[in-house]
Amino acid sequence: MQDINVLIEKFLARTISINERKILKKWVLQNKENLEFFKGEIRKRSEGTLYHHFDESQAFESFLTTINKKQSHKMRYNAILKYAAIFIGLMSLGYLAFQINNSPSSQMDTITSTGNTGKENNIIISLADGTQQIISSTGETLLTDKNGKTVARKKGQGLDFRQQDPQNSQNLVFNEIYVPYGQTFTITLSDGTKVWLNAGTRLRFPQNLNTISQNRVVYLDGEAYFDVTKDEKRPFIVNAQNIDIKVLGTQFNVTAYESDDNIATTLVEGSVNVYENSNPDAKVLLRPNYQTAFIRSSGAFSTQKVDTRIFTSWMEHKLIIDNLTFDQILKKLERAHNVIIVNNALHLKNEVYKGEFDNERIENILNIIASSTPFNYTIENNVITISK
Repeated sequence: MQDINVLIEKFLARTISINERKILKKWVLQNKENLEFFKGEIRKRSEGTLYHHFDESQAFESFLTTINKKQSHKMRYNAILKYAAIFIGLMSLGYLAFQINNSPSSQMDTITSTGNTGKENNIIISLADGTQQIISSTGETLLTDKNGKTVARKKGQGLDFRQQDPQNSQNLVFNEIYVPYGQTFTITLSDGTKVWLNAGTRLRFPQNLNTISQNRVVYLDGEAYFDVTKDEKRPFIVNAQNIDIKVLGTQFNVTAYESDDNIATTLVEGSVNVYENSNPDAKVLLRPNYQTAFIRSSGAFSTQKVDTRIFTSWMEHKLIIDNLTFDQILKKLERAHNVIIVNNALHLKNEVYKGEFDNERIENILNIIASSTPFNYTIENNVITISK
């Protein structure tokens, strides 16, 4: 068997392979001594940092007890294995370590969502002819305009605009799709570009990009991952409110929610030019594994090397928390789970967290956080109220 210390080092550095992760997981769950040793190694690496003090064993046992109360006796053993696996994922960053943030607290007293109040809870597409249609998240059908002409093919959780009725493809016209909180969706544009749309996202795009002789331009409000079909003669431009992202053909993620101060572009492969649309000459050229964020309040760009997996994990229904405040986490949870969260535990709002969740229910996520930094919460309909 491989050296466990080496595997732990790789795990903490996020360089561990899938097979190595399985080996480490199996070893940790083998017996109590292995689990305690693993916790001890995590504790060593936390010494000298600004992390809050916490008892890993007590938090973990408390978490398992909470989960087991919600499971039948028959499912108890499987639940322990499942959540122990999640625990290992969290331990890779110090078991949801809470970092002290000494910056002044914000004057905002509560966290509320405006994304799912007064908006549709369905995926809606507005076609160029003015018609609106609800898109089901399942099944296969043809999407047609008011004249019965084919616009796109619906299959599963996606729309494909590549095979359109040629008689309906001559003019440059735009469609708009809205994906509500709690859902994700994909579309394939007419040039083959694939776009993954996160919850609470709106995208306006040409119905037929093949009629365009110059730039291929789409308009984004929210978050999306783009896999752009290469065309050196016709650059692809994502207009994300204050900024434009210009590419020839590459893969990148853009986060541009209107409620956020930052508009972030994260490059996975290829290269992109990012610039404020009011100043196109001042470009930021991104390389793979780099992110640039336009900070609206200051009008400046901030560029850094990042782990792109953190910013694309939403496509796999994962939540990776890496130095996010409680406030920021709650916003992500609102979007992903289609809830409104009111935070009355104001002492937590500026705490910084680290951790990882794999397709977890929101109750489980809150329980894990509360097991280390106590708070209470109630759920009524889709409103979650957090209290001390």
